Amino acid sequence: MKRRTRMTWLIFLGLMVAAGAERSFYYLKDGFSPKSITSKLPSHPHWNTAISEEDKTLALEILSQDFHYLGSGSQSFVFTTSDERFVIKFFKHKRWQLNPIYEYLPLPAKLEAKKKRWKEKKLGTVNNTFLSCKASYELFKRDTGVIFVHLNHTDDLGITLQVNDRLGLAHKLNLDSLQFVLQKRAIPTDVYLLSLREKGKTTQAKKALREMLAFTKRRAELGYSDKDPHLIRNFGFLDDQAIEIDVGGFHKDPKKDFHYYQTFELSRIQNKLLPWLEENYPEIAPYAKEEIVNIGSHSPGE
Repeated sequence: MKRRTRMTWLIFLGLMVAAGAERSFYYLKDGFSPKSITSKLPSHPHWNTAISEEDKTLALEILSQDFHYLGSGSQSFVFTTSDERFVIKFFKHKRWQLNPIYEYLPLPAKLEAKKKRWKEKKLGTVNNTFLSCKASYELFKRDTGVIFVHLNHTDDLGITLQVNDRLGLAHKLNLDSLQFVLQKRAIPTDVYLLSLREKGKTTQAKKALREMLAFTKRRAELGYSDKDPHLIRNFGFLDDQAIEIDVGGFHKDPKKDFHYYQTFELSRIQNKLLPWLEENYPEIAPYAKEEIVNIGSHSPGE
C-alpha cells in the first residue's frame, strides 16, 4: 500500500514538473509557436488587399530569406530579416479564440448565449484589425511602410518561410495558410528623438513631431480614427520620415469624424506625448503643444 502511494506521488510530481517545464518553455519562447499564429478563419473577399505587382515582386524577394524573432505586441509576433530592414508580423490568433474546452462543452442556455456574444465580439475585433491592415497598405502605404498584406488563405504564394524563434529554434511556415503583414522596419520614435537630442538637432526633432502629427490629421480627414494614437510607442522613422508602425488600430466609423479627432483624439495624443517629452526632451515639449493646438483649431484640408 505504501509503495503504491509512493508511486502515485512520484507520478504526480513528475506530471507537475513536466507541466512546469512546458510552461517555462512557453514563456522562454514568448508564447510563440506555429499553432499560436494559425487560425481556421474563413476567407472574406473584403479582406483581399490590392497589392501592386512591384510590391509583390519585392515581397517575394524579401520572403526568400530567413527571419529572426524580434518581439511581440498585443496583436502580433514580430520577426525581422538578418539585415534588419524588414519585419513580418503574424497575428496572435490565440487571443481571439475560445478555449477548446468551452468551444465544444455543452453549456446552460445563459452561458451558451454569453459564449455566443463573446465569439461575435472577437470576430468583430478580427474584422476591424484586418480592415485596418488592409487600409494601412491601400490608403496609408507611404505613411506605414507596409509592403504586403495577406489576410485570406491562398494557394498561389508557394512560400515556405523559415523563422527562428526567441530560443533560436527554426520553424518552417507555409505562408499561404497564414495571415501576416510585411513592413519596412523603422527606428522607434523614442530612440530616434533621443538620438537627435544628443546631436543637438532640435530643428530636425521638431520636423519629426510635425510629420507624425500631420499624418494623424490626414488619416482623420479620410475618416479613420486610431484606437491607440501613441506617437512615441506606435510610430517610428525610416530615412528620417515618420511612419506609423502599429497598423492594427485604424478604424473607419462615421461617428468618429474630424470633429471627434479634434475634440477627443488630439487630447489623447497630447496626454501620451507631452509627459514623455517633458521628461526626455523638454526643449521641444512647448513646440509639440503648440502644434497640437494649431491642428485642433483648423478645419479639414487647411
